[in-house]
Amino acid sequence: MSARTTLLLCDLAPYRHSTRTRKIATTVAPRRPGEVRAVTLARVGRLGMSDVPGDSCVDGVQVEQVAVREIDDRRRFSASIRNLLLGYLPALWRLRRRVLATPARTILVGHVALYWLGLAHHRRWGSRVILSSRELPGGIRTRGSLATWFSRVEPWLLRRASRRSAFTVVTVCDSHAARFRELGAEDVLVVRNVPMASFAPRFTPAPTGPELLVACVGSLYPGRGIEPLIDAVVAARAVGAPVRLTITGPAGREYRQSLRERIDAAGAGDHVALEEACSADQVATCYQRAHVGTALYEAVDAANDSLSNKIFEGVVAGRPVIAGDLPENRALVDRHGIGWVTPVAVGPLRDLLIELAGDLPAVRARAEHCARVGQHEFVWEVETLPLQQRLIG
Repeated sequence: MSARTTLLLCDLAPYRHSTRTRKIATTVAPRRPGEVRAVTLARVGRLGMSDVPGDSCVDGVQVEQVAVREIDDRRRFSASIRNLLLGYLPALWRLRRRVLATPARTILVGHVALYWLGLAHHRRWGSRVILSSRELPGGIRTRGSLATWFSRVEPWLLRRASRRSAFTVVTVCDSHAARFRELGAEDVLVVRNVPMASFAPRFTPAPTGPELLVACVGSLYPGRGIEPLIDAVVAARAVGAPVRLTITGPAGREYRQSLRERIDAAGAGDHVALEEACSADQVATCYQRAHVGTALYEAVDAANDSLSNKIFEGVVAGRPVIAGDLPENRALVDRHGIGWVTPVAVGPLRDLLIELAGDLPAVRARAEHCARVGQHEFVWEVETLPLQQRLIG
């Protein structure tokens, strides 16, 4: 490990699963070789996000992952209490100890629930504190989730912290930035969660053939619109529309089983495929096997209203995207002509799938436009220039 650290990052999720934190780290690391470190948990949540505890070097970043005991992924109150007391609290104590033992010019906190750790680091080492937020403050309302418990008090905690300390907040969209400013944060940046330049694949024309191929890629959990999407595909095929869906991503055992049972109950196994998670370098390929991607986050959870990296991933891979009808989504999709926006409900989704399946040449024609827009407009290294100045300057 380097004796000098310019940028220290900490996050709840394992480093390779902390997409936004990892992208920030690997953007800075080439300009500060040996001076970027990350400390994360080795396991978090009910989506199977886990990695090997210990030290490693990833793309020039010194990474330490703190061990966490097995997570009970059942959505029950008793499971949440057990996870908190036996899993997270001991691991967070070790995470705190490792972070506070590392002097650094800047500390970037990859999850707002760790804001207190960033402020503690500032008190000990005088570091600049940057909070990276992926969600609307106070917006999470997922049943049985520890994140929901924190989310209920998050606005109050952030308002109190902003009165006492100076820190920078990095959000994913303008509406979230406005909310943080309402809570008292004075220095707020918007950095959309677009892919790094290295993600962009060589353009591949959309598949030929008579069926509309739809891809849902990424972590699978309630609120992502997966159930209505499955039902809409079944309903569309029931009236003769040639639609096929592939779902790829990590999920908790209980939730994956519920999706499998839903597919089997509908007799949809021959046209709805439920796959395991793919590696990061296969994500673009998963989109390119289809005609359209999806970003169907439901409005039932206020935390789902941000600009999803699923929109950007699909577009940069050269595929238009079907997105949930949320204000940030609609503004982006309409501005660039990169897909369709729909309520996340079976009826509207079914009707849109039938419409798209009935005009496959027009759907295919959008692919090249999306690749061109994505690879010019949605580039992480350009998007993060103001943030990089604060991290390195």
